[in-house]
Amino acid sequence: MNDNKILIIGYFGYETNQLDGQTVKTRNIYQLLESKMSIIEGCIDFFDTQSIKYKKYNIIVLLKKVLSCHKVVYLPAQNNLTYFFHILYILSKIKRFSILYIVIGGWLSEYLENKPIHKYFLKHIDGIFTETNDLRNCLIQKYHFSNVITFPNFRIHSFVPSFIENNDAFKIIFMARITLSKGIDIIFTLGDYFEKNPPGEKPIYIDLYGSIDKNNEEYFWNKIKEHPNIKYKGVLEPSEIYTVASQYDLLILPTRYQGEGFPGTIMDAYISGIPVIASNWKSIPEFIDVNKTGFVFNLGQENDLYSLVINLYDNPKLLKQMKQNAYQKSKEYSAEKAWEILKPYLLKEKS
Repeated sequence: MNDNKILIIGYFGYETNQLDGQTVKTRNIYQLLESKMSIIEGCIDFFDTQSIKYKKYNIIVLLKKVLSCHKVVYLPAQNNLTYFFHILYILSKIKRFSILYIVIGGWLSEYLENKPIHKYFLKHIDGIFTETNDLRNCLIQKYHFSNVITFPNFRIHSFVPSFIENNDAFKIIFMARITLSKGIDIIFTLGDYFEKNPPGEKPIYIDLYGSIDKNNEEYFWNKIKEHPNIKYKGVLEPSEIYTVASQYDLLILPTRYQGEGFPGTIMDAYISGIPVIASNWKSIPEFIDVNKTGFVFNLGQENDLYSLVINLYDNPKLLKQMKQNAYQKSKEYSAEKAWEILKPYLLKEKS
């Protein structure tokens, strides 16, 4: 066994090139560890759990990889946590390797309510890394975990925005899965409002980027036909996100997604140098400095959302300052900061 071998297990989405919050974060973890630990030859390996869906025998490949490592960095979706984690935990005790569980999203506390075995096993792994302070505190207070660390989402990039001033239009971007749980209906309501109540001579345009949820596809295309000021622009590749988003004035995320943690779209907006207006939902207020990097509004009170947009529309100096603040905020979610949190656990010797 290679005493320095670290195995990353997660949903990379390589089989279908799936791009969403889960696959992007999983790939970023791999890229971070590979770059930081490259001096140790053969140190980093990975397994894409999506591959099991297409080739069932890959479960054998996974088990072989697990049995030849000394640390596992584990980024499961709910199904994997349900059906594979107990096997992984038992193997970790037999083979004496450690498990670092990097949580994606904010669903773990509710998930564990009726799962005593999972709670017991999770209490005895090396670390649980949550995206939000809210989830960390909940796991500590509700389940008495003592191995929980806040590990905010992060991006690996070298982008520097140019803080473009749009004089011909006020441009809003939505970058998320096109689904009702992410608030696409509220985006259409916003479009309705500004079509009927233009705040000035400069038009307001809303562009949508993201994969379309099949369950909402018919609804979505019908609504697009009704709104000339809202356009669907497809799915952005990771390499395109910052260049495209930096052309806009504002990102809006009216989410009510039950599994929401630290939405990557907020971080992408900050890196792109644009402020955010998001719903006051779950842990989202942790990541928005009100009046500096953005605003929050309460779901069901869309008039507040309209007023916040109009405030930025009418105050170009405020908008310019908030764009700069947003980019400065992005530095809190750098790869270097992420590495400083993970490094002690990855380099710690086995007991």
